[in-house]
Amino acid sequence: MARRISINQKRMAAPAWVFNWRRLGESPLQNGIAILVVGCGFALFLTSVRIRVASPTPWATHKASVIHVTDDAEGQALTLRAREGGPFPSRFEPSAWQSAVALEQAALEIARWTPPPYVPVLRDLPTEETPPVTLAAKGARTLPKLGPETPTAPLAVKLRLAPVLAPLSGITAAAMPRDLPPFDQAVDATMTAEPWRFLVRLDSAGNVLECVSLTGGDEAGPSPLETWLRRVPFNPEPAKPSRWIAVGVGFTNQPANGTDAR
Repeated sequence: MARRISINQKRMAAPAWVFNWRRLGESPLQNGIAILVVGCGFALFLTSVRIRVASPTPWATHKASVIHVTDDAEGQALTLRAREGGPFPSRFEPSAWQSAVALEQAALEIARWTPPPYVPVLRDLPTEETPPVTLAAKGARTLPKLGPETPTAPLAVKLRLAPVLAPLSGITAAAMPRDLPPFDQAVDATMTAEPWRFLVRLDSAGNVLECVSLTGGDEAGPSPLETWLRRVPFNPEPAKPSRWIAVGVGFTNQPANGTDAR
């Protein structure tokens, strides 16, 4: 009888190319714990995951139903119910109603009105003869001869430069004087090249008490513009016995035969 060889002896006598699946000196308790943990995880996963398999939706078959009705009272009633109860209800047309003509005739008979007959009015043809149309002779002029144009020269209006006032401070455009006195001095290029600004003190009646030029030039005495500005009548303000305003003086072309400086 042959001697029995244990598993440990077989492992020790196994060749080098055979893999050792179990480490030497391992306790069976560790393997049991690992198997228990993996089994619990698998059981938890198997109970928590639910897969629902829906049944396939059957395809609707392409079919339709046709109802043929006859042209009688029952068929007309069914057609009317189909039109009124369908997705596209029909519109009532009074002209398509068979009883509309009879109802109209009954209404006219009740009103006892008949339309008057249409009798066209004939006109007599004109008795006078239409004059014949004369044709133009060959080479003859049909349109009137135009004379030479004599251009009319525009009326020469003599203009001159005159001063005008513009509000700067202390006065509005509506309170500016509309009628300005005439400026007798000649306006040269030097006078129009500078922007003139004046500080004016007025009394309660609107008369100019003082006139100070903000542009300069007071060393040689008052300028013609200052003399002219002292004669300008401003609007009176009885509540203010004395007030200061600032105005600007510009120049514009005006007819030489008038004194309106607006």
